[in-house]
Amino acid sequence: MMRHFYVGLAPIGASLIVLLLSPAVLSQSGTPTTSSALTADINYRKRELEINPNSAEARAQLAIAYERSGDYVQMVETLSSHKDKIGRTGLVLLSRGYRKLTRFNDEVAALELAIARYPKDPQLQTWLASAQSRAGRREKAIEGYYKVKEAFPKYIPGYEGLLEELVKADSRAEARDLISDMIKRFGERGPWLSQLCALFTVDAFYERSIETCNKAIKKDRSNPTNPVHLATTFRETGEPDKAKKVLISAAMKIKRSEPIQTALGEYFVEKKNFVDAFRWYTAAVKADPKSYRAQLGFAQSAFELQKMEESIRGFTAICKMDRAKAVREFQTALGKLRQRSDFRWQGRFEDAISSNCQPNL
Repeated sequence: MMRHFYVGLAPIGASLIVLLLSPAVLSQSGTPTTSSALTADINYRKRELEINPNSAEARAQLAIAYERSGDYVQMVETLSSHKDKIGRTGLVLLSRGYRKLTRFNDEVAALELAIARYPKDPQLQTWLASAQSRAGRREKAIEGYYKVKEAFPKYIPGYEGLLEELVKADSRAEARDLISDMIKRFGERGPWLSQLCALFTVDAFYERSIETCNKAIKKDRSNPTNPVHLATTFRETGEPDKAKKVLISAAMKIKRSEPIQTALGEYFVEKKNFVDAFRWYTAAVKADPKSYRAQLGFAQSAFELQKMEESIRGFTAICKMDRAKAVREFQTALGKLRQRSDFRWQGRFEDAISSNCQPNL
């Protein structure tokens, strides 16, 4: 049975570039938090703009100060009424402010205006395609990326954006063809080989999967999905011992790796070895408590070993991630308890489902 598919400004002065790269400062609640230094910077930029109201750079600097403070509304207001005067940098900042405010249609409009003024800029066109995707226009996004690829065949971010969009659209054949083209043009790169390894595995091209995943492992040793996909290929082709060897080797090299540890848990479940399965799922949950697959495996293997407290904990964890799906798993375990008339744990499981796993109304 197929396993889960894991699936990646123009120069405007050194001081402005540094500020563009600076992260916004937010409180834990997500609201703007302005330190005394940021407040002083904003006030300084305001005075500069008052002195030079037609200065595109002064307006951009003030917008950047607002961005750093997390005040995206003021960032946008500083720029939006001066679209004809703020130049490329200002329009890029404006689009970014709209993105921060999740106003994706406005982000698209700002980038379209920038492209109208700078039609030969591949970076702007790539950003526009990405914005189209955020605005829910996937076909336009893919079309935009293809235009970038055709007009600027040496611009790698355009290819990578297109690849990401094709994978999201589940257009796996197109994605494979695109990666092959990228490798021919630019050479083998770890992230591309990793994606190709995954694509070959999920579509059951096992000979190509073995070849590509081995290359990806050598090229990108820190990526845990490569050995997972290689092991999946070996399991699907009837060589479970090779799968185990790949995963154990990877687990020794990449510590605290949920994908690898979960895959080992699955391997031992198939062998009905719930002791080792539980051990690997426990490690996977420690590595990533938010992994649905790890928590489900932890819950189910604990149940098989009659570690009921741990099992309830695992089932409760997945209920917090996806109640509609998790309640079915929880109730399956409950059904087994009813069949064997285990009234003590039956009551505990019923209470846990009632408290934690009722679908939202």
